Amino acid sequence: MNTPTPAATTPAEQGGTVETLAGLNAFTAAMADAPHLGHILWYSVFEPQAPVSRDQLELWFRQLGLDETFLPPAIRQIDAFEQITGPRGVHASYRLAHAHGEAPVTTTRRRNRRDDDSRTLGVTLMIRHVSREDNKLVRNLVREVRDENASELEYDPRLATIEFWRDPAQTGVPGAGVLNIEPNETAIALLCESEQAKVRAVLDEVRETYAQACRYYTTDRLRAVVRTYVEGLSAVKVRPSGGVYFVHRYHDGAIDALKGLVDRLGGDSELVRVPLPDTAEQRDMVVRAITTKAKEDLQKLAADIATANRDGATEAHMQGLVKRFQELQKQADEHERMLATSLGETQDALKVVHAQVSTLLVSTW
Repeated sequence: MNTPTPAATTPAEQGGTVETLAGLNAFTAAMADAPHLGHILWYSVFEPQAPVSRDQLELWFRQLGLDETFLPPAIRQIDAFEQITGPRGVHASYRLAHAHGEAPVTTTRRRNRRDDDSRTLGVTLMIRHVSREDNKLVRNLVREVRDENASELEYDPRLATIEFWRDPAQTGVPGAGVLNIEPNETAIALLCESEQAKVRAVLDEVRETYAQACRYYTTDRLRAVVRTYVEGLSAVKVRPSGGVYFVHRYHDGAIDALKGLVDRLGGDSELVRVPLPDTAEQRDMVVRAITTKAKEDLQKLAADIATANRDGATEAHMQGLVKRFQELQKQADEHERMLATSLGETQDALKVVHAQVSTLLVSTW
């Protein structure tokens, strides 16, 4: 498809796209009253200009007339804990120059060794999983020390215990809980003063980040909101790697509202749309894209049904397969209605998969 796509995908790269976007906006304005089949669109969601809470997002949805069924789930405290103590959560890395005669900066085991050299030590403070119990989750703040000259690793396995107690007040709110941090003062006291300060700064960051994560949506979650909304409009991916969609003109009003939502996020977030002229060539191109995507989805569904027939399927698994088939049928019917054309190959493939679904239902029930 000879459709312009954004040259930049990060804020740092977007400076070179001002002229391109201005040209696209001018083209979009010129096409406002011209017959068009729909829009080619893409979006980028980066760190919002201001934190976005659940209340704020609900307000924007109502003001813009967006379908509130696409609102994300409410923020859960347990999810905030998992986020900030997980692999992509709070951590710190730094270097320490250690010369003979200085205050000890490594683990107790290393301090008992003879140390006559000067060396650089790489230190990482990280959070590691300990246990997941019925009433709490437990993780430790771990200090990893790397001697860059000797390529050796040593650990202080517990500078602090970081716990999430599940709903101690018994509120019944899904995912509710309380963060508790217990510094290991004995282990921390063995570190030099500068490192003690770093450890306490990391623990403060855990508290502050957790409080923020309990109130505001992450950028990833906001990006998922936009993606789910676009795909909920029967959008068709027109680039194999994804990220660029065709949306029929029937949904122009929803796209206007969704662009308003992305604009309200501010910062470098944007939703760009380009009208697609309603010509025979462009219509055929869209039909080919729809047919290709439908074939891929139906082939995958057919394979999953065959596996379920062979290995057996639980009722929940079977219902999931039936739901996928119904969604594909709905999308095909909607595209035929909007484009006023027949998706013959897709409908033929749907008949084959429908027979498979029927066989699965008969064999299971």
